[in-house]
Amino acid sequence: MAKKKRTLDNEDTLFEQYDFDDLKEELNINALAKLQARENKPLTDSQHFDVNEQKITTFFTDKLSAVKQEIYKKVASYDHMAMRVSDISTTLAEAKYASEEFMQNITTFQESAKQRIKEVKHEFSVRKNDLEKFKQKNGITREASYPHSKILYIGIIMVILLSETSLNAYFFAKGNELGLIGGAAQALIISLINIVFAFFLGGYLVKKLNLVKKSPVLKYGVLSALLSAVVLVILFNFLVGHLRVQLGIDPDAAYVEAIKTFVQNPFGLNEFDSIILVIVGLLSFLIAFTDFYKMDDEYPHYGDLDRKYQESLIDFNELKEDLLHEIESSSRSILNKLETRQMTSKVIMQELMEVPIFRQKLQDHYKEYYHYLNNTYNAMLSLYREVNNDNRTDEAPAYFRERSELDEEHIIKIVDAKFKKDLVQYQDAVLELPHIIGEQKLKINATLKSVITQLDNESDMEISNG
Repeated sequence: MAKKKRTLDNEDTLFEQYDFDDLKEELNINALAKLQARENKPLTDSQHFDVNEQKITTFFTDKLSAVKQEIYKKVASYDHMAMRVSDISTTLAEAKYASEEFMQNITTFQESAKQRIKEVKHEFSVRKNDLEKFKQKNGITREASYPHSKILYIGIIMVILLSETSLNAYFFAKGNELGLIGGAAQALIISLINIVFAFFLGGYLVKKLNLVKKSPVLKYGVLSALLSAVVLVILFNFLVGHLRVQLGIDPDAAYVEAIKTFVQNPFGLNEFDSIILVIVGLLSFLIAFTDFYKMDDEYPHYGDLDRKYQESLIDFNELKEDLLHEIESSSRSILNKLETRQMTSKVIMQELMEVPIFRQKLQDHYKEYYHYLNNTYNAMLSLYREVNNDNRTDEAPAYFRERSELDEEHIIKIVDAKFKKDLVQYQDAVLELPHIIGEQKLKINATLKSVITQLDNESDMEISNG
């Protein structure tokens, strides 16, 4: 194979040149020419290349064909790059109508937002009216007072329940055949009864006394019920004390005997464990009673109505924030898309501006390479004919003195003048793009500001009325 010495373009190995002596040896020019000359071939009157000349021609035409195929591939890739100009057209269209697209999105959004605001406003108004009517009816001028979270109070109740059960389990275990487990079960039941009494009195009954408008029947009925319940709690805990005593004497008959001794002398406890049991029970009841009382506003139902109102107010504010976030997201999405499109268009434009240069460079190199290849081809033919003529006994054919053209149709179209001309227009459009996008941003931001102002006005008006 003939050694390729250099290229026309250091970055393109397509246009490689051959070493003349190596190529002469590879094609076996001298030997083949002498071999034909011994038989005086080609004939003197021949007008066509002999087999060896055709072999030389085939070698160079194949090389030229391979180069042209590679060039066609490069041209196709340039054409593919040129198709990206449609991306610039798309960007220009999007940039020019971005504000119109945003207006369409906002119009659809506003219709949906109005319906959502209407629904939340209705719920807000209903709860606000309920609260105002309740305050007027009951003559309340203060704000509702209750903890923001009931977790602490519930935790206190659970601690009381667990502590009382654990402590009482020790006392009941002494007289229970199941020991500590049986004592814990009995203690849990007693603790739950105390908690239920505390809930009924602290969370409901005693708050009835805070009613501004209450009839004498209700007032004295509540007082009577409250006193009766307190007495009942005290008696219940003393009954538990009697039960503890009897469990230590006769576990099988403890419940019956406890009732008997309680009826005979309710407060007659002389055992230290039983007295401690009563004190623990009453103390737990008192703490739980206070806890339930403070768990909500002291005025019945006021805290519940105020919480519903506050929840609707929070829902309204959250809806406003959600709507603002949605329209701002829509604005950011369009603006970010424009910024991205602008950057992409610049990159595409930079790439496309190189295409005419690459095409012109490729065409110049191909033209130069064709002349080199055609000259090399004729040099090989001349050498073959010269050796043949020197070694034959008759006249060489007349066409030996003629120069041959490797390919009459060697000229191929690489430079696209129309694309080059159109590219200048697109370049001007890309340079104008920042100005177009800037105008669209101003329109979008103005529209966004107007919609946010309307939303703020509607929301603030309703909340101030509330």
